[in-house]
Amino acid sequence: MPPLQVRPPADSQQNPYVPAGSTEPLVFEMFEGINTSTTRPGVDDKQMFWCDGFMPIGHNFLRTLYGIGTSIFTLGDGTTFSLFDFFNIGSTPYCISVDSTGRLWATNTSTSTTTLLAGSSTITNPSSANVGMAQYGSDFVLIIAQQGSGYFIWDGSVLYQGGTIAPVIVITNNGSGYTSPPTVGFTGGGGSGAAATATLSGGRVIDLTITAPGSGYTSAPTVTFTGGGGSGAAATAGFIPLGLHGTTIEVYAGRVWIGTGALITFSAPGSLVDFTTGSGGGSFTSTDSFLRVGFSQLRQTNGFLYLIADSSINYISGVQTSGSPPTTTFTNQNADPEVGTPFAATVDVFGRNIVFANAFGVHVSYGAAVTKISEALDGIYNSVPNFNNFLPSAAKAIIFGKKVWMLLLPIVDPITGQTANKLLMWNGRVWWAASQDVSLTYIQHQEINSVITAWGSDGTRIFPLFTTPSTAFAKIAQSKLWAKPGYMLLKAATRLWGLFQYYSLLSPNVSLAIDNETGSATQTLSLGPEVVTWTTAGGTVMSWTTPPTPMVWRASGVGILVLEPTAIGQNGALLGMTATTNSADMAIISLAIDDQIVGYRG
Repeated sequence: MPPLQVRPPADSQQNPYVPAGSTEPLVFEMFEGINTSTTRPGVDDKQMFWCDGFMPIGHNFLRTLYGIGTSIFTLGDGTTFSLFDFFNIGSTPYCISVDSTGRLWATNTSTSTTTLLAGSSTITNPSSANVGMAQYGSDFVLIIAQQGSGYFIWDGSVLYQGGTIAPVIVITNNGSGYTSPPTVGFTGGGGSGAAATATLSGGRVIDLTITAPGSGYTSAPTVTFTGGGGSGAAATAGFIPLGLHGTTIEVYAGRVWIGTGALITFSAPGSLVDFTTGSGGGSFTSTDSFLRVGFSQLRQTNGFLYLIADSSINYISGVQTSGSPPTTTFTNQNADPEVGTPFAATVDVFGRNIVFANAFGVHVSYGAAVTKISEALDGIYNSVPNFNNFLPSAAKAIIFGKKVWMLLLPIVDPITGQTANKLLMWNGRVWWAASQDVSLTYIQHQEINSVITAWGSDGTRIFPLFTTPSTAFAKIAQSKLWAKPGYMLLKAATRLWGLFQYYSLLSPNVSLAIDNETGSATQTLSLGPEVVTWTTAGGTVMSWTTPPTPMVWRASGVGILVLEPTAIGQNGALLGMTATTNSADMAIISLAIDDQIVGYRG
């Protein structure tokens, strides 16, 4: 018996130009992020089931993302980058990187000039789980590592570490009568090799520049001034204590805070190197029952210092130092006793909030309330068990004028079924995914003059992300599978309509798969500008060449392209679409398919 043919009553046909049996077109244009937490038919009409390489900027605006920029530093000796971060000394921007042999590097991100700060095994266990970095004003970069003496300070010229003099020498008397710079010496303290030069103004010593930090100092050396024709100059030096180590570091309330396991150590106010209790420094060990292993990351925002632990979050406020000898006090309160992260490189400040990723999702600490925000990723977030022991990392960026947070994580790609490192991206409201021209191993961000740029590495290079229009990776957007007006009806997709915005002519074509519950029928849309043929008055085709290649002339091609109604073919109880392109720079405004009822599945 043939299937029952279902037709709407004649008086329900409101538009005589729409074929009989047509239902409301299936329109894909709202682009309100992805939702993998449900089945593809369960996705909301306004959402996407998957989006990779497109950015949902707004309704009717799904734009292809750019690719990587030029590398600023390449390791050419077979080693790889373990981690990196971005800082500035004065107005000069730097990338500080640690490679797999434990070397420390500094790269000027404006000039790509790279300096080796310290050789192999300087960092004995290089990974984002064992090394932390922080900025101290615009004068110093602080590095802490989990090793015997793991505290390092860089001032843009000299690297200081345990056993060297401190990077600041305090002049206590400028002296007078100097006609030439006096010789600066360092005596005592148990070490040797420290050196500095003096700068004069009006016969007075006004500045001291350290040229060598020395080594082996176990106490502060005495500073001496000899020669120069004057007298009276005096100064005091400090030293970096041996044995200071940790996994995370932050500067908060004018103090340096270091975390290692359950121990937090803090410096005296205004000091980089003095952690003694007699000066107002100190430490405490958390004995909270909810601290399972230890503190993984310290971050300050909104007037608080957040102590992110593997399974909890605390915050410190109200830091004060008073009395004689000075004593530092503060309030240490719990924000969440059961949510934290061991993945230090995922913890970021996003606005006034802290965002981080752990084994079961991405979370934001809104003040003292921690909320999971990644339910839309639940279908792919845990698709690679234990992330294949990959250490996730995160970054921020301004992309197309929008601030975005992103997480680098291995997942099983829902389109290809293959494991791949993907950028899971969030704009504070919706999620999507992204790839780049290469497979990424680590990401971080740089902020200069309120411009936030994401950077990544493929292991041997460091380069900016989302910088250059690229055709090197596919961009994919997949709709839900629509059942309407009901999965008891068999529908036929017969026509396709589309609106596109082009900003580039490179690789303009779009491959569109019309999907049903069992598979896809793929059609390539030849989009973009029309080819222009030049002819003589007599009708002869003219050949223009750029030796030896013939030139192809095209119309401008940029702007809105309205796709002519295109015949397609697909039947199913469920219908949807998947758009794929390698276009360098374009946006999907809208896609729509006509679905006609062709049978009753009863």
